[in-house]
Amino acid sequence: MGQGSRSPTRPIRVLVTGGGTIAPIDDVRQITNVSTGSFSAQITEEFLELGAEVWHLHTPSAVLPIKRLAQCDLAALAPDAEFARLRALQERWNQHAGRLHLAPLRRGTVAEYAETLRDLLVSQQIDAAMLAMAVSDYEPVPLLGKQSSDLEQLQIVCTRTPKVIRSVRGWSPDVFLVGFKLMVGVEVPELIKVAREACRVNEADLTVANDLNTLRAGQHTVHVVDPHGSAITLGPTPAPAAGLASLVLEKLGSSAAK
Repeated sequence: MGQGSRSPTRPIRVLVTGGGTIAPIDDVRQITNVSTGSFSAQITEEFLELGAEVWHLHTPSAVLPIKRLAQCDLAALAPDAEFARLRALQERWNQHAGRLHLAPLRRGTVAEYAETLRDLLVSQQIDAAMLAMAVSDYEPVPLLGKQSSDLEQLQIVCTRTPKVIRSVRGWSPDVFLVGFKLMVGVEVPELIKVAREACRVNEADLTVANDLNTLRAGQHTVHVVDPHGSAITLGPTPAPAAGLASLVLEKLGSSAAK
């Protein structure tokens, strides 16, 4: 898996996906999830700092790399320091903008995500794909128009969506594929077990497993698991993205040397 040839004359090319997909109920309502795309944005930022060229595929509501930090705090107690922070952020953007390719989804449905992901993998010679997007597992058949708001109950029957990650090997057989698995209130051994199985069924080189509770507590911890069940734990830290990006580039270098 993921050991295709890479030219040493160009930067490593990474594709990162982020945000939560949507599933329309009718023309005005939709189902989504709690993902903001913040972790994906941090991952992209860290790959840029390490010199990679990054395609950032995101849903319409997702926060964006670097831009997510650009809001000015008008109530800052030290305005000069705040302005200096924004100037430094602008310099950071200028430094990386030539290697950052934002790829927004128009609506953010699973079908649109799959189509766009396939097109990027086929056309851009991506070396590593970090599929951190929170993809809807179920979606209803969307109804035309708007369902009446006078109904006492609105019953929605949902069906499973295709597992997009399981199509990646058909689109890009040699890409270094990293999947993500988010669970809630699960002990670490179970997280690692689930991640190992995800590597197998998704044909992924690594699966990043994490628990929503640690994320919400500001102690984000991720477990990077390979198909053999070996795990590297990053965290607890507010932002484990730096270690994750470094680890993936290290793995890419090792596979290229074989």
